[in-house]
Amino acid sequence: MVTSSIHFKVLIVQYLTSNYIIDSKALNVKTCKGETLIIRPKTCQLLLLLIRNSGQPVNKQTILDEVWGDSVVAEQVVFQSINELRQLFQNEDVIKTIPKQGYVWLPAVTKKAPKQSSANRKVVFLTVALCAFLSSLFFALSSLNQTPNEQSKVQGSVVILPTHNQIEGNDHSWIRLGLMDQVIQRLPNNQEHGVLQTDYVLEVLERAGAPLNNVQPEHIKQIFTVSGAELVVSSKLSGSPHDYQLSYILHYRNTQQKGVLFGRNIQGVIDEFSDKLAEQLGEESSLQANNYHADFNHEMLGVAIDLKLEDNHLAAKPLLESIIAHDPENLTAQRLLINTLFELKDYPAVKKHLMLAIPLAQKLNDKNELSRLHYLNAIHAIIEGDDELAKPRVEQALQVAQSNNDWLFMAYSKDLLARIAQHQGEYELAKTYYLEAKKHHQVLRCPVGESSVWASLALLAKEQNKLDEFNTALNTAKQIAKSRALTKQLKYLNTLNY
Repeated sequence: MVTSSIHFKVLIVQYLTSNYIIDSKALNVKTCKGETLIIRPKTCQLLLLLIRNSGQPVNKQTILDEVWGDSVVAEQVVFQSINELRQLFQNEDVIKTIPKQGYVWLPAVTKKAPKQSSANRKVVFLTVALCAFLSSLFFALSSLNQTPNEQSKVQGSVVILPTHNQIEGNDHSWIRLGLMDQVIQRLPNNQEHGVLQTDYVLEVLERAGAPLNNVQPEHIKQIFTVSGAELVVSSKLSGSPHDYQLSYILHYRNTQQKGVLFGRNIQGVIDEFSDKLAEQLGEESSLQANNYHADFNHEMLGVAIDLKLEDNHLAAKPLLESIIAHDPENLTAQRLLINTLFELKDYPAVKKHLMLAIPLAQKLNDKNELSRLHYLNAIHAIIEGDDELAKPRVEQALQVAQSNNDWLFMAYSKDLLARIAQHQGEYELAKTYYLEAKKHHQVLRCPVGESSVWASLALLAKEQNKLDEFNTALNTAKQIAKSRALTKQLKYLNTLNY
């Protein structure tokens, strides 16, 4: 009886893939019009095994053990069943054979798993499950006939994680951060969502206690908690040069989709991946890669970033200087070096490199880097004690960020304008800027940003001897930090008092 119960729980799942519904309990396949296809039970079990491992090769022995483990059959039965599946999906390229590795299911897969109930409510459960399934099927099939712009768009922030690279050799060491960064640059922001830039993604990973490589499911959950993201994208590159395989998972808060892409050229794979993600965001296609400067396609840059994350700025500095010497147009390395020099308090060197990097960013029309460089230029003026010089610089950063729908640096710029106004005693103006910064953070649903703005509002109230406003703002900041497990933020907030 125990075995039977477990078997029931495993099988009562539906999968949506390539416009077909596969029911693992009934062992049948239906088209989006509701037509049931003819398929042998064992062949359907093989199909389920492949789609449950979508994007990953399943070898012949695993298939024999999982599908035909209760009988003795020849290996030919595997080839026969694979051919049956290919004929079943005759107009679809659904299965790829990888020599010596096995078979891979190619289309994206969405899993629908109804909740289990106790035996004494089984009839009610089946009725509710059926209604839920039919309802989800209705919406799923409706969306299949919609164009990307008609589909439900992602709202909030989008996190593209570093790619887990499984191809050996230095030629592909850039993949971890380089592929991620190129995809990020290819995805447009709009009024409803913001794609977090590479440097901020690294900050989110640190906040979530997640590694830079091979992020695990438990880390994904924490990333959702600390970032406010609505979509987290993980990917893995495997195969060999000229035979690349990029498997990916689109993690939403309550579901996920898996897929796999193949190509002989890595740039072609990146282009296709970028287009797939753009469609998920409601865009017809990704931005063109013509003007993309592959800053992260440099092995030493990854090493320098690792050192910076370890707070080893002295060791990171010569690496970044070396990268710039060989590639002066590497704006990412330029900005990271400027950040490093800030940490080392070498302000004359900061000024020197800002004067080189800002015109370069303007020449390359790199708005992402330009807004950040203008912002750092404003920070430098504040450190030098010149608020009047800082204000037009941060306004330049804000203008570029607005033209690029860069919600994060729109928020950062408004926050900096608020601090300048507060320092000059313009408290109402400061409050207005802080509230505008909070609205920008809310577009990204960023809990750290929102909590930080409430903390700033608390300090602004304290400066004006407004005790009630101070307590309200600080308590709100703490509530956000607690609910999102922001331990560092909460530690800072606990140091604030009236």
